[in-house]
Amino acid sequence: MKRFLPFILAGTLCTLLAAGCGAAGGEPVTPEILLANGVTHMAALPGFEFRISQDGAWVFLDGDETIEFSTAVGHYVSPDQAQTTVSVSVMGLQTEIEVISLQEIQWAKNPLTGDYLELPPEYLFKPTQYLDPEVGFFPSLGDGLTDLVLMGEEELEDLPGLTLTHLSGTLPGEVTLEISKGLIAVESMQGDLWMDAASHEVHRVVLTDSSAGEDNLSVWTFDFWSFGETIEISAP
Repeated sequence: MKRFLPFILAGTLCTLLAAGCGAAGGEPVTPEILLANGVTHMAALPGFEFRISQDGAWVFLDGDETIEFSTAVGHYVSPDQAQTTVSVSVMGLQTEIEVISLQEIQWAKNPLTGDYLELPPEYLFKPTQYLDPEVGFFPSLGDGLTDLVLMGEEELEDLPGLTLTHLSGTLPGEVTLEISKGLIAVESMQGDLWMDAASHEVHRVVLTDSSAGEDNLSVWTFDFWSFGETIEISAP
């Protein structure tokens, strides 16, 4: 009997391990499941910090095409508050504008006087609309990013020590238009997403438009951090 005991124990251990793996893992984790986990988690967070930058073709924030967008760094508080520093170029002059967004109203701080003025509705950069938990960036990305491919595990150069799962796919033009609320109008874009598969936190999304050729790429980069953190945002 003693000679069979190790085999019995080994068989029992294998059975327990197999059962545990089945219960914990279930269906194989596909790129679609990873994406769904990431966008659902991000849309449910009470707040986070973000940075949006654009490289390539000029993007204007006003109908008269005098305010050129560069970057925006801010704190979003779900569902409809944000405090953002927007870097723009006005007729070749670089400047930063502090913007407070509450529900449908936005105020911009005059960099010369320090006074806040309410922005007109046609001003295109509205973080609260972009990041809306129901119809904003993440829900639209989850519904629209197709042809998903799992690129593997990667460590981004500016996020050392953090191994992230890289997904890549295609974002149709109508989804891009919806995500940007009219700011980006192209036929389609390549979408790349880097997330922590364990926590479901999305750290970076890059949207690339190559319709004008590889030498004239338009690249939008969305970075996120301080997951779950909120700040007090009030009207000026």
